[in-house]
Amino acid sequence: MKSISNFLPTNTEEGRTYYNSPGSNFQFDVIIITGDPYYDHPLSGTALVARLLDTKGHTVAIIPQPINDEDYQVCGFPKYFFCITSGLLDSMLANYTPMLRKRENVNVPERALIAYTSNIKRLFKGSFTVIGGVEATIRRFAHFDYWDNKLRKGILNDTKADVLIFGNAERPLLNLLDRFKNKINVTTNNIDEKNTNGNKKKLPEFTLDDYKEVDGIAFRVSKKEMPKKIRILPSFEDQLADKEKYNLAHRTRYLLPDDAFIEQTGLGFIQHNRASHPLTEQEMNFVYSINFTRKLHPLTKDFNSVSEMLRGFENSVILGRGCWAGCHFCVIPLVQGKNIAKRSKESIIKEIKMLYEEGNKKINDLTMPTINMYGSYCALYNVAEQMYSPIIDKEITVYNKEEYCNQACVGCKYRVMRDDLIPLLEEIEKLNKKHNGELEIRSAIRHDLILEQKQLFRKIMQFVSRLKIAPEHISNNVLAQMNKSNKKAFEEFLKEYRQVNKEQGTNKNLVPYFVVAHPGSTMEDMKELRKFSEDNNLFVNLTQVFTPTPEKTKKES
Repeated sequence: MKSISNFLPTNTEEGRTYYNSPGSNFQFDVIIITGDPYYDHPLSGTALVARLLDTKGHTVAIIPQPINDEDYQVCGFPKYFFCITSGLLDSMLANYTPMLRKRENVNVPERALIAYTSNIKRLFKGSFTVIGGVEATIRRFAHFDYWDNKLRKGILNDTKADVLIFGNAERPLLNLLDRFKNKINVTTNNIDEKNTNGNKKKLPEFTLDDYKEVDGIAFRVSKKEMPKKIRILPSFEDQLADKEKYNLAHRTRYLLPDDAFIEQTGLGFIQHNRASHPLTEQEMNFVYSINFTRKLHPLTKDFNSVSEMLRGFENSVILGRGCWAGCHFCVIPLVQGKNIAKRSKESIIKEIKMLYEEGNKKINDLTMPTINMYGSYCALYNVAEQMYSPIIDKEITVYNKEEYCNQACVGCKYRVMRDDLIPLLEEIEKLNKKHNGELEIRSAIRHDLILEQKQLFRKIMQFVSRLKIAPEHISNNVLAQMNKSNKKAFEEFLKEYRQVNKEQGTNKNLVPYFVVAHPGSTMEDMKELRKFSEDNNLFVNLTQVFTPTPEKTKKES
């Protein structure tokens, strides 16, 4: 593992050089359209997927933040398909504040998936399009849209894309490519090579039979193509007419996150296959062993301001993915999964060692949504299944859950907590001493869980300059609606936090994150929060006005 100097191609000329293919008939296998700047770092989902495809032998290009037709056309027509994402944020969230004020200097269009896919379909007629990322994941079913203040159809209906990948994209994307590669090798020996960069390139017809078995994707089906045994959700029209049908659809998906579904809109049907299993430790190790420049592409729009925003992330190291806390306003479980996918201690240490040997003196963070969940798992996933991994090119064992549960993970007897982070931090201490380096942990902990991990709490505190937590509120009324731990748990945490500071002879700041204007929150609740913060000397500078993001605006009952 090492940092590298070359970015992936962003146009055809760069592709010919990068892939050492000077001929006029050069063609990318996959072209990625993204609303994010091209930040070549494992923190960027676009860069991570692109580097994985490149590592697996596919030719890949990235077109970041396209605006005009020329931007879309710089890489020509892909051999297989376009991948389209709005980036790390839903594009409406990127464009508007929670108070619906338009943000300035945003380089991603409103409803980016619709805009990007429409332009690709217009400029490259007959192309196959795959949408994915946060916006695709949280808008794949009928959903309430805060910005329109109405129910909207699932995003495949509005974009007219061919396939939607939801959640983590690595395994579904490689499975799609394997199927398409097999078909194109069989059926396209006589493709006309004269129009590689145009929109009249002859392509094989990819049909439903080519990809309908891939986990983690959604696609259109006709009524006669629907599987005989699959859960049918209330239609978009039924949900539009009856709020209880809307609540039922959400509740069904919430309680059965691993199931496949069909949702009808008008005369059309969208099939959502079961979610892709979380990546195994071997797969995670492989993905995060890939080389990156860890730099922002020099032709990035607003380069200086974006560089400033990214400052301090260069040497962040990913621990894992997923969060099972079940906060009612959070989309992380939808995007990354509720089950924790983690890298091994050895893989993480190898990356940190590489960063130190390259001359870096500080590791900016160990990153995952909730770091004290590292190593935890759900014991109900106990039915083994063998499957082929296109990531590591061999059979792996994944686990299914056959016993029904209510998805209330916090406090569940089947949720196994582990302190795997302790031996990892001990190994990092040795590296720090050897290389005269420093680690700062900036990722948040779950404050109620850490009360059962007191040894881990003390270890984490050795590596923080200020500790981030997300109690979200202090009113038990509001906390219950959020599905967060109660006020008493936060009070107990504050006592333990002060005790740890006392033991370690420090006075490290606590940075609590609060949400205001949550549904059901009253002025009295806000006064209670303010008084509690003043009484406990909490410096509150991280607040968020509640924004009802798609797919999490529902009645949890």
